[in-house]
Amino acid sequence: MTTAPIAVITGAARGIGRQLATDLLVRGYRVVIGDLDLAATEATAAELGAGASAVQLDVTDRDRISAVITEVEATVGPIALWINNAGIMPTGYFTSQPVGQLRTTIDIDYAAVVEATHAILPLMLGRGSGTIVNLASATGIKPLSGLAAYSGAKAAVIAFSDALRREIRGSGVQITVIMPNLVTTAMGAGITPPALTGSVTAATVSAAVMRALDRGTFAVVVPRRLGPILRLSKLLPVRLQDWIDDRAGSDQIGLGGDPAARAAYLRDALTKNQP
Repeated sequence: MTTAPIAVITGAARGIGRQLATDLLVRGYRVVIGDLDLAATEATAAELGAGASAVQLDVTDRDRISAVITEVEATVGPIALWINNAGIMPTGYFTSQPVGQLRTTIDIDYAAVVEATHAILPLMLGRGSGTIVNLASATGIKPLSGLAAYSGAKAAVIAFSDALRREIRGSGVQITVIMPNLVTTAMGAGITPPALTGSVTAATVSAAVMRALDRGTFAVVVPRRLGPILRLSKLLPVRLQDWIDDRAGSDQIGLGGDPAARAAYLRDALTKNQP
């Protein structure tokens, strides 16, 4: 077994997860990346090089989550860091989205976070150390049109993380929740961000996670300057919120974008997230 700290990252074959793995390897972690597409995950691990390994992981399969934890703990070592990164972001009018797609969004973006945390947390509590990082979204603070189920799931991740943080205070286990703005990965394919809020890169999100790990920070909005703006905006009267959103072009994130690019992303995401 390795003596390096061990991190497990879900949804890490590409995007933010891959960048997190890259940065953690630089910090001396042994990284286990999980994703449903085993071939792609193994290819990513090979590209990352020594210190990275791949596992097949369907985050909606609680038995598989438990099996991966057991396997890693038995063959690699105790998991010091677990990152719930896997996610899916369908966009478009709520009534146009099939119920099955909405359910998939909830299962991957929220239920899987709860179930994975439930599986790994007892081991960390038993050791009196460890960190769980949950990737939420700025839309969990400021929900957007066209992202009703996604915003709801991410808001639930934020509330879940906060409640759990308070529950395990003093245990030696840290809970961190990261809330990025629109990220320039495949998830944001075809979306032109509003000029007022812009977008961030996977590298920027990963850097924020690294700082949070160093400082033991609970909640981080990426970019940081957006946090106070989003929280203050929710204190305004609803009509004023709508007036600002109309002029800022907020709806173009969830209700806009290139239809072909969004359809291609969604086909790919749903295919990859079917067992």
